[in-house]
Amino acid sequence: MSLPQPAHVSAISQPRVGRSRAIAPRRRRLTRQHRHRALAWEVTGRLAVNLGLSLVALSAVAKLVPYHQAQRQALRDLNASVEQAEIQTSRLKAEFSRYFDPAQTSHIIQEQGGRESEKHIPIVWVDPLSRDTATP
Repeated sequence: MSLPQPAHVSAISQPRVGRSRAIAPRRRRLTRQHRHRALAWEVTGRLAVNLGLSLVALSAVAKLVPYHQAQRQALRDLNASVEQAEIQTSRLKAEFSRYFDPAQTSHIIQEQGGRESEKHIPIVWVDPLSRDTATP
């Protein structure tokens, strides 16, 4: 003889088939939709932030390009003036060494004074035909 079981215990232990299956897929769909929607918002946010950062970077580069070109032009000008200064410096060094070289002193005196050295013998070229025509 078995005792009858209470009704509320049997109802709790066995879920209702019709109701639980109808509700469960809706809950899953809602949670999936919420997950997909949250993922879409996250991706949209990331794209917006990256796009904003890209625009800021591009505007900074656009502002820096003319400045960079101006600096390069200034550098070219400075290099050209340095080259001219080096050429002039080498010329001045050559003149300095020439004027203050003891071996060049006699040559410089002759150039500037117009005097000839004692060892210099002047040579005068005479055209022989001009002597013959001038004597008749």
